[in-house]
Amino acid sequence: MDSVNGASGSSGSSSTQDSQSVSQAAQTAPTAAETRAQELDDELENNPQATAALAALTADPNYAQLSVEQQVQALDAFNAAPNLATATYLQGVAEQTLDPQATPSALTPDAGTLTLDGQTYDIRNGELIGADGQVAGSIRNDGQVQLAGETAPRSVYDDINTRVQLREADAAGQTRNLVDLHAADPNARLDSADLNRALTQRVESVISRARREGMDMRVTDTYRSVAEQNALYAQGRTAPGRIVTNATGGSSWHNYGLAADIAFNDARGQPSWPENGNWDRYGEIAVANGLEWGGNWRGITDRPHVEYHPGLGAGEARTMLPAYRQGGLQQVWNNLGL
Repeated sequence: MDSVNGASGSSGSSSTQDSQSVSQAAQTAPTAAETRAQELDDELENNPQATAALAALTADPNYAQLSVEQQVQALDAFNAAPNLATATYLQGVAEQTLDPQATPSALTPDAGTLTLDGQTYDIRNGELIGADGQVAGSIRNDGQVQLAGETAPRSVYDDINTRVQLREADAAGQTRNLVDLHAADPNARLDSADLNRALTQRVESVISRARREGMDMRVTDTYRSVAEQNALYAQGRTAPGRIVTNATGGSSWHNYGLAADIAFNDARGQPSWPENGNWDRYGEIAVANGLEWGGNWRGITDRPHVEYHPGLGAGEARTMLPAYRQGGLQQVWNNLGL
C-alpha cells in the first residue's frame, strides 16, 4: 500500500510540475511578431542602418499596442523596403490604427526632393512642388508617389535611376535624412547591347533591393573589350598607374558582357568605395540573385564585382575566348545557354 500510495503521490506532483512548466514556457515563448522581428534582424545583420530602422519600429509605443497579428503585418510591410523611411511610415500607420481619427505626420516626409521621369520636385509635407511652385502630386514615407493626373500610385524604388531624398524633422526641430538615393546608372551602362540581358536583369534586381534597404549604390563598369582589358592589365606594369587587375584580355568575364562593378554613391552622387560600406550585405543580395560575388574569392577579393556564367567557374573566362573570336559575344552567350 505504501508503495502504491507513494507512486500515486509522485505522479500527482509530477503532473503539477509539468503544468507549471508548460505555463512558464507559454509565458516566455516569443510571439509570432517577436519571431518575425528576429528573423528580419538576422537577415539584415550586415546592413546596420536597416537593423537600426527595424529597432526603431519595434520600439515605437504605438507599435507595441498593436495586436500580434498587426505587428506581423507591419514587419512584413517593413521587409518590402527595410529602411528608416518605411519604419517611420509604419509608426504613423500604427498610430492611425489605434486612433482612426489621427493624421500622423510620420506618414509623409516633411521635406526632400524627388527626380522622377526627368522632372524634379521639392517635397513639402508630403506634397510634390513643381518648378512652377504648384502642387504636382504627393509622396509618402513608404515610397509611394502619385503625380497629378495619374490613376494609381507607384513606388520610388521601381526605377533605379530615381533620385529621392525623404527628410523628417524630429521633436527638437532637427531635420534628418530618412532615405537619400541618387541615380544608380546615370551613364546607362546597363543598357549596353554588349551586356548580356541575363546579367543585366540580375544586377538591376540587386541594386533595386539594395536601394530599398537604403543603400545608395551605382554601376561603375560593365562590358570591357579585350583590348581595353589588356590596357587595364598593363596599368602599373608597363603603363603608368597602379595595378588594378590580374586579368589579361579574354580572362575577365567583363570581356564577354557577363560582369559588372557596383560602387556606392557619396553625398554628392559620385562613385565611392568606402571601407565601411555595406559590402557584405551587397554580396549577400548578389548571391541571392544568382550572381558570383568577388568578395567571396580567396586571395585577392573584389568587393564591387559581380558576374554571371552558369556552368563555369570564375577562373574559366579564358575558355570562352575561342568562341568569342569565332562569333563574338553572341557565340559566347549561346555556348553558355544564355
